[in-house]
Amino acid sequence: MSHWQPGKSIQDGKYIIESVLGYGGSGITYKAKEQPSGKQIAIKTLNALMQERRDFAKHQERFIQEAFRLAKCNHNNVIRVDNICQEGNIWCIVMEYIAGGNLRQYVNYKGILSEQESLHYTFQVGRALSYVHQQGFLHRDVKPANVMLRKNNLEAVLIDFGLAREFVQDEVQDHTNSRTESFAPIEQYERSAKRGAYTDVYALAATLYYITTLQLPFPAQFRQQGVNLIPPKQHNPNLSQRSNTAILKGMELLPENRPQSIPEWLELFIPKKSVQAKTTTAINPLPVTSEPEPKQNISTSAVSPEEATRAILPLLNTDANLIDYSPLTKLLTNGNWKEADQETAKILLKLVNREKQGWLDKQDLEKLACQELMNLDLLWRQHSEENFGFSVQRNIYREIGGGKIHQAQTWRTFGDQVGWRKRGAWLPYKDLNFSISAPTGHLPMLGMHFWGFTGWLALLMNLVDDCLSIPM
Repeated sequence: MSHWQPGKSIQDGKYIIESVLGYGGSGITYKAKEQPSGKQIAIKTLNALMQERRDFAKHQERFIQEAFRLAKCNHNNVIRVDNICQEGNIWCIVMEYIAGGNLRQYVNYKGILSEQESLHYTFQVGRALSYVHQQGFLHRDVKPANVMLRKNNLEAVLIDFGLAREFVQDEVQDHTNSRTESFAPIEQYERSAKRGAYTDVYALAATLYYITTLQLPFPAQFRQQGVNLIPPKQHNPNLSQRSNTAILKGMELLPENRPQSIPEWLELFIPKKSVQAKTTTAINPLPVTSEPEPKQNISTSAVSPEEATRAILPLLNTDANLIDYSPLTKLLTNGNWKEADQETAKILLKLVNREKQGWLDKQDLEKLACQELMNLDLLWRQHSEENFGFSVQRNIYREIGGGKIHQAQTWRTFGDQVGWRKRGAWLPYKDLNFSISAPTGHLPMLGMHFWGFTGWLALLMNLVDDCLSIPM
């Protein structure tokens, strides 16, 4: 099944598809025009790959739940649902069209935002989350990419409720452990754990961390192993101490140490004399203020790739003198995906002393140490927001039924799903999609010519299974 093409008419001509707005691991969102009004709208469905899965019905049910959760919401800072409909066997969420990019795109284009502008968006998203919590569910996937900005006034709008779940504050509940690394709190790594508004507090604090530093905070699972969270003020000296402290408080590793609600956390940003009466029903517009700081001729640019690499390596217990990861980190940071893929292949070749040969065989692959694979996977996942990486590919491989032994059909199915094949034929390396919009698991691909045997995928996925401590 293919995606809808521009000009396609659905719902008996009520909506005309114009283009694709966004594509994720499970969903696709189209820009469309409503007839006869001509109003621009957005339509979200499960994507073609999901529609071909054996468990499509289960995912469709979750999608419908998302639709009705969203339809219940009526808030300026929450995406508005105009209609829920079914086209053939595909359910659709018809939403307002927001003619602006998301917060992640905006920050990556503009650079580190001022503290005042950052808090402006944070308070708007905070109001949306407070409202959502009143409706009885958690968002569970707050991050810059899920905050849209209206083009006319840059008003923040919370989107993508695909991971949202109902909750009762502090009760132990079973939720899926799907998440976005760097923005998810430690309780989202467990299927059964206490849930509360503090779960979204962590993600909103991590979002503020990112837009004021352009750095992804260390994932909670690694912090649990003893890695300290770098204070955001260390990345951005112009950040006030009040905001620095509030971000760290919101990102406390243990849920009980965080503010227990969004309003409670937002109050940390307000000077005591400006704090209004605490409310659990709404967040009133509060003044965005920051402590006066002496002017400094200090750059607020993000830490260098070398510094980021030095921070990650102790966590993974690898030999920093063996491999220099800073070139790869720089390429990934700049979105140079093809060059990063080639650099990853060079690292693997160097690790098993096969640089002269330029390819690997089964025995070479078996020599790879877990620490190096963990390093590479962490770097790819962090810089692609979980779109690329060995563990991402491992999850796809298992979902399509891949096992310990190489099977040609599994290999072809995997190639179809990650976008290495098109119309039944394998794509040449030069024709791959070296962009962040590529299908989930598309990279790293390593040129394929580096592998001297046909069963490398099964062997690599099994090695990743053994090495990477990433909850499924």
